Amino acid sequence: MTMPPPPAGGYPGDPNPPYGSPPGGGYGQPAPGYGPPPDAQPVPGYGQPAPGYGPPPGYGANPEEKNVFGVLALVSGIIGILCCGSLLFSGAAIVLGRMNMTAAEQGRATNGGMGKAGFFLGIAGLVVGAVVLVLALTTGSLSATFGS
Repeated sequence: MTMPPPPAGGYPGDPNPPYGSPPGGGYGQPAPGYGPPPDAQPVPGYGQPAPGYGPPPGYGANPEEKNVFGVLALVSGIIGILCCGSLLFSGAAIVLGRMNMTAAEQGRATNGGMGKAGFFLGIAGLVVGAVVLVLALTTGSLSATFGS
């Protein structure tokens, strides 16, 4: 069973106009109240900053650049303490810790606490080393070790 096509002018009593272009050749003007606001500025193109904002910040130096000093200071300080005040590692911990603290103050490092811990462990390692050296000299344990 097939349906007959609709009449040429649409169904009788249909309020909608027949298919095709609207009367008048187009859709006409938009309703009032639509469109850009009266004080609208053109939208900036792709890649341009929005009005009222400055240019994007530059990339600058990598803040992770000097973090290695803090790690090395902490490791050197721990080794200096564990090796009964190794003067070499304790001295390195003090120097590297101070370099890391300076870099953190200037914003070039983000692990200032590691550098500070390494610095203080280096000082503690020097103190332990000095105490061990004084005890070794006063008890004569160095002369027994070296045979003099």
